[in-house]
Amino acid sequence: MEIGKYVTSPAVIGAALGAIGVARKSATMRKDWRRYLVWGTWLAGVALAVASVAMQEQDQEFDGTK
Repeated sequence: MEIGKYVTSPAVIGAALGAIGVARKSATMRKDWRRYLVWGTWLAGVALAVASVAMQEQDQEFDGTK
């Protein structure tokens, strides 16, 4: 597992930087269940970005482009 492909992936970088917007939004929100929902949605986005990078190698093998 090479960490470099995750660190340099635009999808992962964009999803991680999304935390800035989520933090700003949640700072002005009331402290109830909606705040956890916003952070959970952000976390799901990061997980999808990481999973897409992890699956790229398998996708290339399936396509036959590797």
